[in-house]
Amino acid sequence: MQINTLIVVPARSGSKGLPDKNIKLLGGKPLLSWTAQAIVEAGLLDCLSILSTDSAIYIEVAKQIGLEAPFLRPADFATDTASAIQVAEHALDWFQRRYGYMPESLMWLQPTSPFRSPAILHQAWAILAAGKADAVIGCKEIHRDLTTLFRCDGGFLSPLDKTKSTQTTRQQLQPLLTPNGAMYCCKTAYLLEHKSFYPERTMPLIMNAIQSLDIDTEEDWAIAEAFIKQGLV
Repeated sequence: MQINTLIVVPARSGSKGLPDKNIKLLGGKPLLSWTAQAIVEAGLLDCLSILSTDSAIYIEVAKQIGLEAPFLRPADFATDTASAIQVAEHALDWFQRRYGYMPESLMWLQPTSPFRSPAILHQAWAILAAGKADAVIGCKEIHRDLTTLFRCDGGFLSPLDKTKSTQTTRQQLQPLLTPNGAMYCCKTAYLLEHKSFYPERTMPLIMNAIQSLDIDTEEDWAIAEAFIKQGLV
């Protein structure tokens, strides 16, 4: 069977804000497990999902939750300064050496976004498979105008857009979109040539605030636990 999409779940062990957060129990199961389960439930065809980690402990956890972990990521790609593109390239290099060819696309799923839905993953995969876009990225809406987004210049607020008066009425605004970090899916050829997940033909998939939650701090973790406690996920 030809593997057309490589799904990479990146999980290094050196988190400073929340030590070992990727295997910390959330809702009674390791954080990694939420992403692994979403991949299974998405029912994606012709895909291979792997964990990219620098931790032997994480590899053992991956085996327990049914996520393949075929290598230990080199230390050079497990630092605070290592980029997502470098880690993706390392995974693609491993894939090529093992299978002798490159997958058509790569899906990047950070385990710190546990509440993305399987439907979102399937939708992104289907869009790329149908050739409707060269990349699909999870996004969240920002109901703000550039006139209400500011820099701090000399200690004072300076709007990004000074050409018009401040717009504060929500109904008048066209929402801005920003990547939420939950899902990136990109054609491999573009990613390798341009070192980017953002081709010109990049389509957004908009997720709500719960699906867009990115756990990076103790406060984020508390919010995630509250969502689970309230039955919102």
